Amino acid sequence: MKRLAHIREKFPVIALLSLYAYLAFHAFSGSQGLMRWVSYAEQSKKLEAKHEALLERRSHLQSQVDALDPKALDLDVLDERARETLHVSDTKDITIWLDPKP
Repeated sequence: MKRLAHIREKFPVIALLSLYAYLAFHAFSGSQGLMRWVSYAEQSKKLEAKHEALLERRSHLQSQVDALDPKALDLDVLDERARETLHVSDTKDITIWLDPKP
């Protein structure tokens, strides 16, 4: 009987310590714990960098789209780019070959 009384006396302390251990474990490594917050911070930095790269690419693509606007289209530049891309020239054109290495 003394043993049972001793266990009953210590049970609240053991249960409370077990609860504290459980809560401490989850405070550090649970789904909302300290380790997860560190992981979220690292992931947030990576996503922000990716977002900045995407914004830069979008602005570059937008400038290319704006260049295709018929109101802003420079026909001389268009003709030059078409000839350069297609490797053609007019019979009236004068071609000046430049040495690629000076």
